[in-house]
Amino acid sequence: MITNDTARNEAALVDTLASIDFLHSNLPKEVLEAKSDPARKCGDLEYASRALQQMLIKNPQTISVDLRGIDEKLLTLVILFKQAVEQGDEKAAYAARAGLVRGFTQIRARVPANQPELSKLFVEANVRYLDSWVTLVGLSQVADRMKQNTDRERALYQDELAKDEAATDALFELLKTDDEFNKAFREIEQNDSLEDRRRWNDKQREAHVMMVERRMGKARLNLKNFMLTQGEQELSTKINQVEMLYAKVARLPIVADPNLMNKYKEQLDDLFSEMAATDVEIDESLKLMDEIDGRIEQLNNAPGSVRAREVAAEEAANALEDIKQLQLKRAGLLKAKEGAGLKQLGLYSEEELHAMQEALARQEAEQAQKYMEQLENYEGQELYN
Repeated sequence: MITNDTARNEAALVDTLASIDFLHSNLPKEVLEAKSDPARKCGDLEYASRALQQMLIKNPQTISVDLRGIDEKLLTLVILFKQAVEQGDEKAAYAARAGLVRGFTQIRARVPANQPELSKLFVEANVRYLDSWVTLVGLSQVADRMKQNTDRERALYQDELAKDEAATDALFELLKTDDEFNKAFREIEQNDSLEDRRRWNDKQREAHVMMVERRMGKARLNLKNFMLTQGEQELSTKINQVEMLYAKVARLPIVADPNLMNKYKEQLDDLFSEMAATDVEIDESLKLMDEIDGRIEQLNNAPGSVRAREVAAEEAANALEDIKQLQLKRAGLLKAKEGAGLKQLGLYSEEELHAMQEALARQEAEQAQKYMEQLENYEGQELYN
């Protein structure tokens, strides 16, 4: 019964891995074609998928140990891997691949079959460990989507900026070539009371409309640029946190010694606590990005009357100044925390975080290479036929 379930699960894993559409993936070409070994005929992501299939086909599990919990997590990771590859979520794809390679080579293939009690403990502990990879892939996917959204908004901003600069150039050209318009423009700048506006002629009103449109455009772009910059800074912080979690999960040793199981579980508890904290912080970042979209949308939908748009532009400038002051205040609070002792508060300086991240990334890269080398045993000539 158990071995039949294991065989069915292996077939499902092979079928799902084989169904990944690398050809029509939304990942960038350079990501799909990235190879740690130039001799390979496909990129590392596709190679891992093919090698894992061969591993299951050539070396099916025949032990009478209940592997359903492990296989359930591996199938979840395979589905997440497929989604990440096809939808273009780069960090999620690499995280899912790493979790699968480790799950197949270090966990599923090394269950202590001759020790029933230990094998049960091993399976239970590593189901939870694989769950940490599932959680990490989810966090990575959110970071990927945040980056995609931010990059898209930045590209739209650049297009809007180019159009605004063209409109400003056109206005300056008109001021140089149309003396009547130039005179009207200077007069409305100098005489802009409500009483003055009642006496404006058509040329002055035309000049006023163009002036307000320019102010509105500048206010919208300044606000959008500032808010986008804040979003990009938040995104950078979250990506760093996710990458550090990735390295920590990857370097956690797989334990088969019953005397070390409790310690192993404690390490997993710590990882899940850290992931939960990161999840909360990412949620806050998403709220910030929603706030960015809301503020810009509010400005875009300002009433059509000239006076209303003029007021909206002024309010946007005031809102921008308020946000800047709030950011300065937050930065001051952070500085105060640093003065109180970063480590006592559980905080680290940028330099310390960078050093930690580099060290963890090096360890993770070494382990990833080791796991990929293990997969070489399952490559086979038929892999590329």
